[in-house]
Amino acid sequence: MALEEKSKAEHINQLLSKIELLVQSNNADEAPPIMDTLNSELKRWCESDNPPTAEQLVAVQTNINNISKQANAVKNESSKAIIKQKKTGKAISAYKSV
Repeated sequence: MALEEKSKAEHINQLLSKIELLVQSNNADEAPPIMDTLNSELKRWCESDNPPTAEQLVAVQTNINNISKQANAVKNESSKAIIKQKKTGKAISAYKSV
């Protein structure tokens, strides 16, 4: 693996790690600029003289899929918490009105 190619792969992995940390810390709203950079870097790498191998692209896709699963799980938990809070608020309101 050429040094330049390794450097590009490491940079892509660093960007993915930053996105994953944002998702894990419930700050996924801050990820879009990093995702834009990731997309640009991936495109540049794929169009370069030393494009990624199929294995490297599969690894990147696997990381993206794992991060997406984490983000969806966090989103689902947040939705459940909001629904529970609304139900609790309605129950308290109903109790107060009695």
